[in-house]
Amino acid sequence: LYIVSAYSNPAPNTLVIDKQICICERAGITPVIVFNKSDEGDFTEYELIYRNAGYRTYVISCKNMSGIDAVKADLPQGISVFTGNSGVGKSTLLNCIAPEFNIKTGEVSDKLGRGRHTTRHTELYDIGNGRYIADTPGFSAIECEPVPKDDLAGLFIEFSEYLGKCRFTTCSHVCEKGCAVLEAVAEGKISRSRHESYCAMYRDAAQIKSWELKK
Repeated sequence: LYIVSAYSNPAPNTLVIDKQICICERAGITPVIVFNKSDEGDFTEYELIYRNAGYRTYVISCKNMSGIDAVKADLPQGISVFTGNSGVGKSTLLNCIAPEFNIKTGEVSDKLGRGRHTTRHTELYDIGNGRYIADTPGFSAIECEPVPKDDLAGLFIEFSEYLGKCRFTTCSHVCEKGCAVLEAVAEGKISRSRHESYCAMYRDAAQIKSWELKK
């Protein structure tokens, strides 16, 4: 799953990106992060967050074709799906990768500050050598299937070497003293942005009733 974000209109939302990554981790899907529109600003801060977490990350510009060849070379055999907020340039990126398909694109609404959902269905495109790419409808918000709060830390792969090393076996990795994950955040070994996403998702998971998880 190629998770596409843009520098502006809409600006990168790390919580939305992290929710999508967790969906991938839970489903056994490989997430790849793509930041588009590098001609509009500097993505270094965002790039480091995800590279340091262990994910393949690309910074590109469809406008000047920067980084497009690297993304195209990264595409494996099988199905690669492109997803992201409306207006981040998913369809434009796919046109850069495979211009022969001439996928319909749209502009970001100045009034709404987001895309107009140009892609209204998911379509699979054969780009040869056993490789397929899929464009998906953009979104303005995302919801995850309920995840037990105690399972959530395992979906943040950079937490793995610290799990089981906390002072308390029931540590939530949110605010406890002696938490190895929090110590790693303080030392810069885990991105503060990623931990903030974890805390937000943990708080949501804590509100889920046990019967909801059994649906």
